Amino acid sequence: MACDIHVMIEKVNKENGEWDTYLEGNEGFYLHIDRNYDLFAILADVRNGYGFARCDTGDGFVPIARPRGIPNNASDNYLDYVKEWGSDGHSHSCLTVREIQNFDWDGQTTKHRGYVSQESYALYKQTGEIRCFSADVCRRDICKVSNEIMDYILSGAFPKGKNADYYTQIEWEETYKESCAYFVNNQLPELVKLAKDCNCSTEELRLVFFFDN
Repeated sequence: MACDIHVMIEKVNKENGEWDTYLEGNEGFYLHIDRNYDLFAILADVRNGYGFARCDTGDGFVPIARPRGIPNNASDNYLDYVKEWGSDGHSHSCLTVREIQNFDWDGQTTKHRGYVSQESYALYKQTGEIRCFSADVCRRDICKVSNEIMDYILSGAFPKGKNADYYTQIEWEETYKESCAYFVNNQLPELVKLAKDCNCSTEELRLVFFFDN
C-alpha cells in the first residue's frame, strides 16, 4: 500500500509568539511533496529501509528526527486538518526549516537495493545507469537470480527458460542529497526564501506534517 505525506507551513507570529498557518490570500498553504520514501525516512523515519509488505529497499537513513507527534502549539488550521484525517493519519511530526537546512545532506550516504530486469541489468553493467527498478517483483513468469547467474545469462553461457523473465537484485550507494535531489535542490531553497520573504528566521518557519497509507 502506498504512503503519502501531508504538509502545512507555519510561521511564528511575532506579536504573540504563537505559530500561525502561513497564508496565501485566504487559503492555508499546503506544501506538495511528491511520494519519495527516501525523503519520508529522513524527515520522520517512515518507510525507512523497507517498502510495502516490509520488502527490503536498502540500509535506510539516519532521520532528522523520529516522529514528534502533533505540536501542542500547532495552528488551528492544521489541527482541523489533522482532525479531518483522524486515524488515517500517522507519524505526526514537525521540523523547522533550519533543522532541515542544517541537516548533513551531502556528508551522509546510504545503500539502496532493488530488483532490475535483464535489460535494465545489462544497461547498469555497461553504463552504471539505473533506469528502472522495483523494491520487489512477484509474477508467475518471473525468476529471481543472483548477479552471477544474470551475468551468465547475458553472456549466453546459461540457458534461458522459454517463458521466464529474469530479475536480479542490485545494490548502489548514494548521498542523502542524491536520494532526495528534487526536494533539496528545489523545495528547500524555496522554503529558505519564504522565510526571508516573511521577515522571519528559518527557525521561525516550520513544516507540520503527517503520513497516510
